[in-house]
Amino acid sequence: MGLFDRAKKAAGAAGAAGGDWAAQAQAAQQLASEQLRQAGYTDGSMPTMANAAEVGAQMQADHDVLNAYGQELNRILQIGAPGTCVIVSAVDTGDRTAGQPWFQMEYDITLPGQAAYRVSKIEMVPDVALANYAVGSLHEVRVDPADPQKIALAS
Repeated sequence: MGLFDRAKKAAGAAGAAGGDWAAQAQAAQQLASEQLRQAGYTDGSMPTMANAAEVGAQMQADHDVLNAYGQELNRILQIGAPGTCVIVSAVDTGDRTAGQPWFQMEYDITLPGQAAYRVSKIEMVPDVALANYAVGSLHEVRVDPADPQKIALAS
């Protein structure tokens, strides 16, 4: 059996097994539309020629924000002094980037041999990870040695 015969047989088997390609394409389109809506880029409709530039610009802006945020966290994780923190408060700011919420967080930071101090910082906490950052929870932290107000959670 040749390559094309196998492809035809597989396509026939997929069709017989419920592989309705048009239905699968429609389901993928609906999933993409829902993800665009959840991220705040559209109302759930696919981008059109009329709004594609606006949607693309917003996606690029979100990418830039998330990239800069991640680079800063990685920088602090690499150079930071180790310590611990307790989350004192977490208030949703109402701001979203790519559909993910930003929180005004307050931490009590403890570094070895130093008195505890408080840091207030805006952090992005994805919905799926929110339970890990409950008020009162203890975390490992890294603190920028040049600025003790700049921290990154390490756990």
